[in-house]
Amino acid sequence: MDQPLIFQGTQGFYIVNFSSTIGGFVLAKKPSTFGSTFKRSVLNKDTVTKILRTVSESEGFHFYSAIGKPTGESAVSLADFVEKLASVKVQSVNFHYPRKDVEKWIRVVFGDAELAVRLSRIGRIHVGIQGEALRSEITRTVKVRLNELKAAL
Repeated sequence: MDQPLIFQGTQGFYIVNFSSTIGGFVLAKKPSTFGSTFKRSVLNKDTVTKILRTVSESEGFHFYSAIGKPTGESAVSLADFVEKLASVKVQSVNFHYPRKDVEKWIRVVFGDAELAVRLSRIGRIHVGIQGEALRSEITRTVKVRLNELKAAL
């Protein structure tokens, strides 16, 4: 069997493997949370390296304060994102979060579904969060994930 694949279903995430014996996918695990089983399944060296890499400027995250109003700041890695997030005006944080721009960038460019889900939880746990509190929670969440990823290398 190859690397397990992760799929999001209506009741959570499913870990499946392709079975050449039956010529199809076999449910390997359905974790109830993003606990240690899930992390062990996806945190191999190649995955971690992909998530921690620096991308091109065109793939970077470009901060805006509103539609059509770029701030001139962009981030090309998760570590760079944390650094730039600290210095952009809070209007940019308030603009991007409800649009899920950061979550989409992290999921599509770096392939880190776990971090994207953690970021989405901020708004559900802290209903109506914005401003400096939102910036602080996003920063904390990304830093925690960066530490997990670096420890997995």
